[in-house]
Amino acid sequence: MNPLLYKGAPNGTLPWISDTGYMNSHLFIDWLKHFAKHAIPSAEDPVVLIADNHTSHFSLPAVLFCRENHITFLTLPPHASHVLQQLDKCFFAPFESCILI
Repeated sequence: MNPLLYKGAPNGTLPWISDTGYMNSHLFIDWLKHFAKHAIPSAEDPVVLIADNHTSHFSLPAVLFCRENHITFLTLPPHASHVLQQLDKCFFAPFESCILI
């Protein structure tokens, strides 16, 4: 990990990287622990975490950690942004198609 990438980052930033440079299930568990520490979920005040459908999010330890720590973990279905982000399709698309010179 190049230390310049996180120079000046906020305190508590996690400068972790996998051997491949991509997110994996082990890093995700570490990130979940960091998230729980700052979100402070409880039975009286649970937390919802919405994430993409990356394979690193689908591990039994991650699911169990979320259950034990009052985190409701939702993943967005793949290839569904056109359904989930309606403004992109019906409102912003016409603006993007107009080229102002």
